[in-house]
Amino acid sequence: MIGRLRGKVWEKKVDAVLLDVGGVGYDVQISLTTYNDLPEEGKEAVLYIHTHVREDQLVLMGFSTPQERVLFRLLLLVSGIGPRMGLNILSGITPPELVDALKRGLHVRLTAIPGVGQKKAERLVVDLRDKVIDLDLGWASEETKQADKVKETTEDLKSALLNMGYRAAQVEQVVGLLRREIEDGVSLGELVRIGLQKLTKG
Repeated sequence: MIGRLRGKVWEKKVDAVLLDVGGVGYDVQISLTTYNDLPEEGKEAVLYIHTHVREDQLVLMGFSTPQERVLFRLLLLVSGIGPRMGLNILSGITPPELVDALKRGLHVRLTAIPGVGQKKAERLVVDLRDKVIDLDLGWASEETKQADKVKETTEDLKSALLNMGYRAAQVEQVVGLLRREIEDGVSLGELVRIGLQKLTKG
């Protein structure tokens, strides 16, 4: 089975690319996500390949990252989803967004993908939620990144104020009052300054 191809992009369309590998042209089906990652024609590209064998033909499906190929193969485990629908799903949502939607059970986001109705969205979440939670693909949605940043800043602010000798109960109260500033991305130094002002007045 072909696992990876490296060659020049001879011709590319939104759903397929002709990759020239040592003079041999490989016709590879792709998702819109992979299309957007491809260089211009004539440039070299690497595609991670899933080989789908039918009775009468062999079809190559290519992905710009191994993570996208992992997700594609997971999609094929869901009843009613074949290779074409798998590519369609990955064309309607980016891989990080798909992982986030599956983890959080965001049926509305999934049904926004052409061809995915409510029942199919529910089936995707039921069948794949646990599987993607166990995966470490190195991705995080912007929402998740923001939540992590807020959590980190909150802990740093608490630590700074506690180290200045204030009691935990006082610190918790002041940090709670600064929640909006923390979410707005105010610097730690400024947060400490405002926090000290509130503690002093208190």
